[in-house]
Amino acid sequence: MKLSASGVSGANTDGMMRSVKAGRIVHAVLLTGPRGTGKRTSARLAAQALLCTGANPPCGACPECKQFLAGSHPDVHTISTDARSISVEEIRALRDELAMRPFEGGRHVAIIQQADKMTAQAQNALLKTLEEPIGDVVFFIITDQPGAMLPTIVSRCQRIRFSPLNMDECTQELEKRGIDPARARLLAGASQGSVGRALEIDAAEGYFELRDRVLSSLKQLQKGRGAVASAAAQLEDKKESTADILEIMEVVARDLMAAQNGAEPYTDVTGIGLDGRRLLLTVMELRRLMAGNVSWVGALEWAFLGLVK
Repeated sequence: MKLSASGVSGANTDGMMRSVKAGRIVHAVLLTGPRGTGKRTSARLAAQALLCTGANPPCGACPECKQFLAGSHPDVHTISTDARSISVEEIRALRDELAMRPFEGGRHVAIIQQADKMTAQAQNALLKTLEEPIGDVVFFIITDQPGAMLPTIVSRCQRIRFSPLNMDECTQELEKRGIDPARARLLAGASQGSVGRALEIDAAEGYFELRDRVLSSLKQLQKGRGAVASAAAQLEDKKESTADILEIMEVVARDLMAAQNGAEPYTDVTGIGLDGRRLLLTVMELRRLMAGNVSWVGALEWAFLGLVK
C-alpha cells in the first residue's frame, strides 16, 4: 500500500489493510510515530475500508464510502481536540455512543487522535472499554507520544509504528505536490522526512525566519555563559511560538546526534557546538516546564545555562 496523501508506505500498514479486507482486524489499533508521518491518513483509510460495501474496499463509490468521505457516516466516532487535554467526559460520551446499535447495521469505528492528550481518568475509562468491548467496534488510537499512554492500553492494542522518509524520498513526495525542488529539500530537512509536517511548514508564514533565529541563538552559546542572556534575548518575544521553537531545537538536537555518531543529518548543523543528547534532554525538560506555565524567559535562560560548558 502506498499512501500518497502522506508519503508513507510500509509492511505494517500493508498488513493492517490485508486484515481489514479479510475481516480479521483486531478491536484496537495503536498508530504511533512522529507528527506528519501518515498515522491519521492510514487510520482513516482502514476505517473507510471497514465500512465499505463495495467489491474492493475502500471503493470510494458506495453509499458508506461517500458518507465517510463527507464526514457524515453515523457509525464513525472521532475524538480530536485543540485544547490541552481530552477529558474523561469525552471518553464516557464515546462509550455511550458505542453502546448503541450501529445505524448502518455493521459496526462502530472510533478514531481517537492525539490520544496522549487524554487525562489519566480518560485513559482509565478507555482502558475499561478496551478490556470490556461493547459490541462490534474497532478503535484506531493515534499518538505522537506513546510513552504518555498507559502501558495497559498499549498492551491491549496492535501497535503500528510509522517512520519518516529519508531526505530523497521526502523531497520526491513534496515535488510531486508541485513544490520547487530546492524548497522541497529544505522542507524535507526541516521536517526530518515527515511529508505531512513538511506541508504544514510550507504553509506556515514566518517559519524559516523563526528557524534562523533559533539557529543563531544556539550558535551564540558557543561564546560561553556570558552569552546566555543575549542568546535567550533573540527568542524572548516569541513565547507564542514556543511549540515551533522547541520543535526546531529538537530537530537540531537529533541532527547533532546523527552527525556526532557519524550518520548523515537531515539539516546542516555546522557551527552549533552543542552536545546533541544534552540538547534533546533540555528540549524535553523545557516542554515539561512550559506545560506548567513557567516563565518563558526564565525557562529559556535556565536551559541555555545548562547547555554551555
